[in-house]
Formats: sequence, C-alpha cells, structure tokens
Amino acid sequence: MLSKRDVLAVVFVMVLGPWSTVVLANSARSPTGGGSRGDTAGIIQAFVIPHSHMDVGWIYTVQESVEAYAMDVYTTVVANLAKDRNRRFIAVEQEFFRLWWTTVASDMQKKQTHLLVQYGQLEFIIGGQVMHDEAVSEYSATIQQMTEGHSFIYETFGKRPHFSWHVDPFGASSATPTLFALMGFDAHLTSRIDYDVKAQMQKDKGLQFVWRASPSLGKSQQIFTHVMDQYSYCVPPHLSFSLKTGFYWNGYAVFPKPPAGVPYPDMSLPVTDQNIKQYAATMVDNIKQRAAWFQTQQLLWPWGCDKQFFNATIQFLNMDKLVAYINQHSTDLGVHVQYATLGDYFTAVHNTSHSWALKQDGDFLSYSSDADAAWTGFYTSRSGLKDIARRSQSTLHAAETLFSVYLNQPNLNRTANTTEVLGSLQALRWASAEVQHHDGITGTDSVKVKAMYEDHLETAENMTLASMKEMLQDFHNNSQEGEKKDVFTSVGRGHILDVSRDKPLTPILVYNSLGWSVKRLVQMSITDPNVTVIDIHGRDIGSQVNPPLEPGGPYHLFFYAQLAPLNFDVYYIKNKIQPEDATSPQGKLESLGTVVRSRTPSQDKKRKLKDTDVKSISNDCFEVAYNTTTNMLMSILDKQTNKTVSMEQIFMEYNSHHNVLYGQTSNLYVFRPWSNGPQNAGDSAKLDIVTGPYVNETRQSIFNSMYDPKSSRYMVTLRIFDLPHSHNDDIVCGHIELDFKVGPLTPNKELVYRFSTNLNNSRVLYTNDNGFQTMKRTWRPNKPQPEAQNYYPLVSTAYIESPTKDTRLTVMAERSHGVGSLNNGQMEVMLLRRLITNSGYADKNNLTLEEPDVVMPTLWLLLGNGTHSSELQRRAWLQLENPPIIMAVNQSMGAWAKKWKGDKSGNIPKSAEFLRQWKEKYLPNPLSTVFKDLPHNVHLLTLKTPGWTYNTSHKEHEKKLRARLRQGRYDGSGETPNLDRILLRLQHLYEVGEHKSLSQPVTIDLAKYLFPFGTVANVSERSLTAIWPADKVKRWTWKVKGGPKTGQKSSATGSAPTWSKSPTSITLHAQEIKTFFITFQKKNP
Repeated sequence: MLSKRDVLAVVFVMVLGPWSTVVLANSARSPTGGGSRGDTAGIIQAFVIPHSHMDVGWIYTVQESVEAYAMDVYTTVVANLAKDRNRRFIAVEQEFFRLWWTTVASDMQKKQTHLLVQYGQLEFIIGGQVMHDEAVSEYSATIQQMTEGHSFIYETFGKRPHFSWHVDPFGASSATPTLFALMGFDAHLTSRIDYDVKAQMQKDKGLQFVWRASPSLGKSQQIFTHVMDQYSYCVPPHLSFSLKTGFYWNGYAVFPKPPAGVPYPDMSLPVTDQNIKQYAATMVDNIKQRAAWFQTQQLLWPWGCDKQFFNATIQFLNMDKLVAYINQHSTDLGVHVQYATLGDYFTAVHNTSHSWALKQDGDFLSYSSDADAAWTGFYTSRSGLKDIARRSQSTLHAAETLFSVYLNQPNLNRTANTTEVLGSLQALRWASAEVQHHDGITGTDSVKVKAMYEDHLETAENMTLASMKEMLQDFHNNSQEGEKKDVFTSVGRGHILDVSRDKPLTPILVYNSLGWSVKRLVQMSITDPNVTVIDIHGRDIGSQVNPPLEPGGPYHLFFYAQLAPLNFDVYYIKNKIQPEDATSPQGKLESLGTVVRSRTPSQDKKRKLKDTDVKSISNDCFEVAYNTTTNMLMSILDKQTNKTVSMEQIFMEYNSHHNVLYGQTSNLYVFRPWSNGPQNAGDSAKLDIVTGPYVNETRQSIFNSMYDPKSSRYMVTLRIFDLPHSHNDDIVCGHIELDFKVGPLTPNKELVYRFSTNLNNSRVLYTNDNGFQTMKRTWRPNKPQPEAQNYYPLVSTAYIESPTKDTRLTVMAERSHGVGSLNNGQMEVMLLRRLITNSGYADKNNLTLEEPDVVMPTLWLLLGNGTHSSELQRRAWLQLENPPIIMAVNQSMGAWAKKWKGDKSGNIPKSAEFLRQWKEKYLPNPLSTVFKDLPHNVHLLTLKTPGWTYNTSHKEHEKKLRARLRQGRYDGSGETPNLDRILLRLQHLYEVGEHKSLSQPVTIDLAKYLFPFGTVANVSERSLTAIWPADKVKRWTWKVKGGPKTGQKSSATGSAPTWSKSPTSITLHAQEIKTFFITFQKKNP
C-alpha cells in the first residue's frame, strides 16, 4: 500500500509530467538509503542527516557567499536528490535558498524542488530567514524573521516547518522553545550549552527532555528538546588513516570565487575498496560512542558542517558506498545507517513512546565553551549595530501599522503607489530579518559584514520612511498632487532641525504606533532656543529648551504630546519674530565645576557631608541627590513610598586579556577580564545641573588625567520629567532617563556603568529572556571566570530588589547589553568594548573590535516597590523601544498667506483662524475615528498588511499550488498582492503571578477594537507565524516521567479559539500571544 507521502508524490507526477519519474524510478529502498529494519534488536539506527551550515554573514558577506559556494549547494543538492529517492537534505536558513530560487534556479530545477519537497527528500527545517540568535535578539524581531521565512515556504510549497535546528546560537534561551511551540513545532534541537553541563548530560543520558519553558503557558506549549552531543553539527573531523579531514569529500569552500580547474582544499580521501573498511570503522566507532549518550537506539548523525555540499555529487557518491557497506554488515557491526531528514529522525524517536524527563528550571544562558571562555562579551559587542538593528525594527513596526491604517481608513484619497510601499516594507522586513542571524545582532561578525548589515538596514529604513511620508501626505481633506511633494522630513535621533528666523512656524507631525494612548515629552535637537510650541488653536502646550550639551552643539527642545493609539497629531514650533513673542522656558544651567576624586569610591564615602555638599533635582516622583564633593550620585528618594535608596552610579573599566600567550583572550564573543576586577574609569568628574518646569537634568562628564585630562570620553545625562497642565502620567513621571555618550575607549578596555545600592539582593538578578520570559539569576559560585560567567543578556529589562520586594531597581534598555549583579546591592551594565589582541585567527578574518567607536545608548530606570514597578515596566519598555515617529513639515506658509483674505504681502498672520485653515489645506489630519486603547496588559504586537497571496484554507491553497504548476508557474511571483487582509497579533504582557490584577485573563472584542477599519467580515486564528489555522495545528505529545503539571490551562495556539460573548470576542491568558488574519466588509466606492 502506498504511504501518504507516496500518494502526494504520484499526484505531483501527474501534475508536473513525465520528467519527475526519474525520481520515482528508484522507488524501492536501497542499501544506500536503508529503510527501517524489522530485526533491529541491539542494532543502533543511525540517521545520517546531510546539511550545510550556511551563515548569513559572519566572516563573509551574503554576496561573497553567493559567489563562492551558496548557490552551488542547492543546484547540486537538487540534482543529486533527484537521482536517488533515498537521498535526503535539510534546508535551514531561508535567505540563501530564497536567493537561489529567485535568481538562479531554472524552471526544471524548480519543478524538481517541488517534487523533492512533497516527497520529503528536501525538508525545510526552522524555516526562518536566518538561524537567529537566542541571547540578544528581541522576541518580536524573532517572530518577524521566522514569519518571513515561513511565509515564503508556505506560499511556494504549501509546507510548514515542524522542527528546529538551532545548532549554532551561543546559548539557549527559555523564550525560544516557547515561541517554536507557538509556531507549531513538534520538536526542538539545540547545541551550544555550557561545556560542563553538556558533559554531565552526556554522562547521565540526559541530552533529550521535554522542555516546559513557560510557567504561564505550562503544558500546552512544552516541547521535546534534543541537545546535540559534544560533536555538535559537524562530522568527526579526523581520520586515523589519513592526515586529511574525514567525510568532507568536496573539501572546503574557497573565497572569493571557486577555484578554476584545481581541487578544493583538504578534500577527504575518496572511498575505495582499499579504505572502505577503515572509513566504516571510523564512522561506526563514532556512532557507537555517541549512541552511548542517548536513551534510545535511534541516533542523529549530522553529515556536514560550515559551507558544505557545494559539490553534492562527490559527497553522495562517496557516502553512498559507505552507507551501503555498513548496511551490508550491519549485523556484525551493530549499526544500521540511513539517509534522513530531521523529521525522519524525530519521527522514529517519537514512535518509541519513550518517557522523558521534564525540564522546568530555567534556560542555558550564559554559555561557556570551556573554563576560561565565557561567551558573554557579545552581549555588548558592536553596540552601534545593535542600535541600528533595534531602531529599524521599531521603524518597521510603525510603518506596518501606518500602512494598514492607510489602506483601511474610510474616505481617504489614496495617491501613494501601494505596490512600491509594500516593496519598501518588504525590503526592511528582509533586512531586519537578516541581522537577527546569530553572527549579526550579536556583533560577532567581521568588519565588512557589519557594514553590510548596516547598509541593508539603513537603505531599507530610508525607503520605508519615504513611503511613510507619502502615505501621511494623503491624510488631509484638500489633497492636490502638485502641493504635496517633499512635504516631510524625518526627524530621528541625531537629526538637528533648523528653526531659523525665516521659518516663523515649523509644523511637527508625531505618530504613535502603540496600542495605547501615550503621553510624552517629545525630544528634538534644534538650532535656536527662541521658540515655543503651540497646538492647532495657537495655545502653548508646554515646552522647554535646554542648553547644548557641548559648546557649539544643538539646543534640546522638549514639548508635551498626547497621542491616541495608531494616530498622529501636529504641533507647531513657533519662532520668536517680534520682541513681544513668547518663547518656551529655557532650562537654567548651573555648573558645579570639576572635582578630583579618589580612585577608590569607598574612600569618597568616608567624607562627612555638610548640607551644602548636596545638590538635588526633583519631580513629582523622585528626588535625585548628588554629593558635590565628588560630583557623584548619592541617593534617590521615591516619593510614592517615601523611601530613600542609597545609590552610586560609576563608570568602571575592565582590563581585558588580550595576549594569547596568557591563554583565552577577550574577543567578539568572549568576555575575559583580568581577575583584579574593574577599575574606576576616571579621576575627576564635572557636574552641570539644568532645571526647568518640565525637565530637570544632570550632566556628568568623567575625565582621566592619565589619557586625556581636557576631554571627557564618558558622559551621562540623567533626566526626570514632569508634564504640564496637570497631565499626570505614571510612566513619564515614574522613570529616570540616562542618556550616554561614551567612547572611544583606550584599547583592551570594557566599559561598564555600575549601580551600587543599599538593596540587599544577595547578588540575585532578574533578566528577561529576549524581552519575553523573566528569569531569576542566582550567583553561580566556583566559576573559573566569576565576573564573565555571571553576566547575562540585557535585552529589555533587568532588576534587583530587596528581599521583601518593597524596593526594586529596574533598568530598561533600547539595545542589548551585558548585565550582572557581581556584588550585593550592585547591578552593572556593559556599554562598550574595544579590543586589540594578537589572535591570528581574529586578524585573518577581521573578527576584531579595534574601532574607536563612540556610542550613545539610553537606559530608563524605575525605582519603587515590586507591584508598582511590575505595573509600569512592560509598557514603559515598549515606549522606550517604540518612540513616536517624528516628521517636520516643510510646506511654506508664505504662499497661503498671500491668498488668505486677499493679503498680498505674504506676511504670516497671527490669527488662529489662519493657522487652522492652513493646516486644513496642507497638513495631515489625525484620524477622526480613533482606535480604542487596549487594556494595559495587552500589547499590539503586530498590525500589518503582509501582501501574501496564499489562501487561509490549506485545502484551497493546495488547489492553487496545483493550478500554478499546471500553468508552468512555481511560486507566487507576479501575482497581485492581497492588501485586503491584515495580520494582527495581540500579546498578554504579564506572566502568571507577576501582578495581582494585570496577570489575569483579559477579553477583547476585535470588532469593536478594529472599528476604525470598518465592519469585520472574517476572523481566522492562526499559528504564531500565521501560515496555519490554529485549530489545525496538531502538535505531537511526548510522554513525561512524572513531574508536577504546573501552569494554568491556556487556549494557546494549537487548541480551539476561545470565543466568548460574540464571534469576534477573544480571551488572552497570561503571556499568551494570539495571531489572526482579519478581513473587512468591502466599502462602497
């Protein structure tokens, strides 16, 4: 009887024609494939999984890899799989496969690929655009890059990935298995965990287990997890009978281009009659060694490594002989071998019905490859790239929401080319996905690859901002094509807005992409302090101008904005023309001078302070006090609880191991400081204080007389805020902002900013895996590298707290850093690294951190009791991560002034009516029908119009695929994008037990929430990457050896949607993410 797979293959033969019978001609299992045997008692079943680890970056750029080897992988693999039905291959990172498919593959190769995928010879594993990092990647970016890859696979082949292959990320996060489970994966594979932990797991046969990583989602989203053994994803590198490596018959890829007419380097000895016994013995011995570390007879034996299978012909011709020989002698050798995909292997393991240990205790971060190699330096490496990656992700989120609003806003005269807008969004989706690679966002790439990522991100971001400008120009009532060109200028961080005297009014558009209303003091750099900010009615809305941070620098304007969800408003920077014109209050600058301080902070503490030795700034929530004898922070008073926390904030530097003669060095990956701990980064501190009605700030500059006594390389501005006109907001008042400008460092220094408090936290630190899952980090004693091996990634938040939880200090970041609590009451954040080592490998591959970088990260602090901090933390970080998009309007008022009431002078009237009419004619109008605020515990994770053309019904999509193939079309290229369907993800922000009320389930009526888009016609709940109906995702269940079944019941992806009250009412439980496709009733033209 034919299997389901065979039936599908026959159907595709009928559709694709006689060419495909070449693949089916060898339909019987041959010794080279080796199907499962019936007499397997005592026989190890080895599943040989051919693969190529193809980094989307690292040492070589994507284009260099394309030219050197990557395209040849798929060209030769497809050809060789088609020759023998027993051969297998797994395709992992989609970027290279997509590039091969769209730029290289012929129609015949695409036909072959379709059949190979349907038959299961070519299997898509993970399916993301890249194999993303797990330590410093942010969860929404992970979901986005996985969605891009999955959508391409499903749109083209109608398949969804079922398994992960996370063999190279540097440590294993607890968020990853949960997100993979929500995507519908049946099993998860990882590799890089602590060397000593892996050794113990091998000894205990504990490399496989069921991972229940989320206490909130519990059993519903646990996943079977396989940790690769000590050989990881590569074949054994050495042969006892040859000086060459083993099992790499095609040798190693050559850059920049393949060699012409000469052998590749280090090609393994061909398998011959003379050496086949030796080859077989090597392979069988390795199989038996590894099998001893696992609990069942099934063994995963990865065949491949970095940049392999660019000549699949020579690879398979040699391995065919070896596999056939072993299977002919399987009884004597005790091993049976077969080519397999990862799905073949996991299916065999699942069919054993074995019971597995249950893991509920944390993650596998941080990661050390040996005693002195703690891979915690990359949490901070290439801080500038980390900034660009996160900033562009925020821009993408804003642009996606605006595009959906633009397409669905009623009564809007749309003039933007939506195909071009979608194209710019797609470019940024791909660039953002690409940098999530485990050698991208990590900063562990070569200098030229870093430049590639930055170029792709900045180019795509600029295209997307241009598209946003086009769309915004249509949001007004009197659109005239000739009057709209180049109306907007993006005002991002680092942009200085010219508010010259010849511009009496500069309109500023501010767009909020979040699902809640936002109150905020918008920050801008401007050229002139003599301005004020008014609203449409000409009223002063509350603003302040602070003096430049450095001589000759720009002024800093702060003005109050209150923004509805997914909406924008327009404000006006009004220049002072006449003496009587009002201006914004200007911050009062008080310089406290420069103080030389001791190299040891403890000596400073011994000084007895007078009342005059203390200077403070305050708002309604905090009083921040400085010791003027040192110009250092000394305490913060939390006015809500009336508790004062003793707090010092100090720049400190670790001296790095940089000489290979002394062993492991600090490098892009590894943090290895000298054992004497960090040193004070300077010997004098300058302190300036700026006070005003809305913003109070301190400006601290640190000097080091040894290196440069006149110039400060470490500066931090601390700000606290008040809102005008009694506009209270817990987040605005309740956070403290730290803006840094640090660098360049002297070589072989690693800069940290240390918070020292009187909180008795016993070195317990809480961090947030990928911004998604809270992790408790207790001190790891007896580690060879105590500082480095107690460092963790700071992706979104980290905090320390007192034992009673009555006081908590929370740090929030807009890019990733390393963070640790290395002493009681302390928390330190690594800001920047600069390393010049004598590592030949690093120099040869340009994997260096030698650049004299200057970076400007921002941290927000929360200080309060645990309950209040939990209430603010999630929304505050999302505001830090997704600041409003700011654009200046360039439209001149002079032309309209001449038309207004027949006044030919062109002078700008002071009339509010003039301002109102000019705005109505030339400027965008905020949406008249506004979105309702989401509850405080629900985040609008995604609102986008993807444009994919696949049908939400899998059966209908399969019909569409068959119709395409009959027409000689092999993908969705050339089809009109579907702009009538939005993708919506809503996330419950809180975990079980995190907050008494905010952790509770919450119900939302989608029809009411999406009312501004019109009447909802259809709601389809989907898997996390949206390619599969949620109620059709039937994940495997795995037997567990006892263990409490903790975690609440959840309607998580894979079970039926929890409709209530009405067909569009959904309920979200703690930490749950729900994904929907939504369409609306057609609007009358």
